[in-house]
Parts: sequence; structure tokens; C-alpha cells
Amino acid sequence: MNKYFLREEKNKIFLCCGKSGCPSAEVDSDGMVVIKDDYGNSIKMKKGEAELLPKAIKKLNEKK
Repeated sequence: MNKYFLREEKNKIFLCCGKSGCPSAEVDSDGMVVIKDDYGNSIKMKKGEAELLPKAIKKLNEKK
């Protein structure tokens, strides 16, 4: 069981662990998903691509 939880603030969803600097996800004015990490980096992707992330993580975990 992980210690992470989701926190909503206006139009952003934060992926929190209870400390500062939580990564966030939001949809920008062009309909792109923007994910910002806790190191100041960000990526943009189509919603359909972002929806594949849980499956990608599952596959990565299976390879361990």
C-alpha cells in the first residue's frame, strides 16, 4: 500500500505524500494534459496518451 493521495486545488490535481513539492496534473486551454513534477519539469500530452499511464506503469512493474 502506498502513502500517496490526490488533492484537488482549483483546476489541478496534486499527487501528494504529505510533504511539499507535490507533482500536479491539469488540462490546459488546448485540451492537453500537463504534468509537472516536483523537480520543476513538465510534460504535455494528449488525453488519450495520459489515459495509458496506469497500464504503462503496470507493465513496468511486471518487468521488475
